[in-house]
Amino acid sequence: MKFAQGAQRVIPIFVGGTGRSGTTVLGELLGTHPHIYTSNPIEIKFLANRGGLLDVVFGHLNEEVKELPLISFFNYRTRKKRQDREYRIHSKILDEMVENIWAKWWRIDAPPPHGPGLIAGITEKQLQLLLHRYRNGFKADRVKRARKFMRRFLQYQHRYQRELYWVETTPMNISNAERLYKLFPQALFINMVREPKDVISSLLTKNWGPETPMEGLDWIERRLINDQAALACVPKSQQLTISLEGLVIDARESTYKSLLDFLSLEDSPQMKNFFEEKMKAEAASSGRWRSESFDQAFENEYQLMMDRLKKLGIK
Repeated sequence: MKFAQGAQRVIPIFVGGTGRSGTTVLGELLGTHPHIYTSNPIEIKFLANRGGLLDVVFGHLNEEVKELPLISFFNYRTRKKRQDREYRIHSKILDEMVENIWAKWWRIDAPPPHGPGLIAGITEKQLQLLLHRYRNGFKADRVKRARKFMRRFLQYQHRYQRELYWVETTPMNISNAERLYKLFPQALFINMVREPKDVISSLLTKNWGPETPMEGLDWIERRLINDQAALACVPKSQQLTISLEGLVIDARESTYKSLLDFLSLEDSPQMKNFFEEKMKAEAASSGRWRSESFDQAFENEYQLMMDRLKKLGIK
């Protein structure tokens, strides 16, 4: 098993946000630095998406968690019943994850970041072995076993060369920041934000998001609120918020420097060249919302939303 020690020391960088906010291009930028490894594919669907590993460990996100009374250490039978019940619940979610891996996430007929799927970075035999080992051991300690599963998954990746950092860019990473922090206490989080109207405009071109501008407002407000709540559980020193517009338009050099400072890295020629050549103003599609001809009712609701977010301290 290659690079076992390096896989244990690697520090995860979880990039996320509302979606359509620049997570992919930031991951590509970071991946050009010699000390940073980018997941292959750049979004590992089975980690933060619904029905994935975090759900196996902690239960489905946003589902009500009932506070159960403490059980005496000496009441073995009652503790055993509770443990068996929890195992059945989480084992069912594990079955769901394995089914999703082979049915949805193994091969994806789409361009990056969604495709080509897990097949790009690991062999089928290796992944089957990892899943078998995980199932045999996850009853004992779900957090510890999940952490070990991800380390083994990383060391099996074809291109991994014991880099200092590992970056993953699933947008739901930020909404899951509290759970990812429990799984990887040393992890760093980069929250990508973008002008909400541009996010909505981009979402309306997809077949998996809101279908109307008004639905887009509700969608992005919920995501921003959920993201802030999750990040509140992460130490400030381990999180950084970056705006796409600042990165590629109006604060390029200072934002770029803030990235390097946050990661305690020196600049590299490869990363600097990618930044200067690929991350230009047109990459942000800033102002694309103007082509949508949003009506006055939308503008009124948009302003109300912005006021609500401001009161919550969300920029």
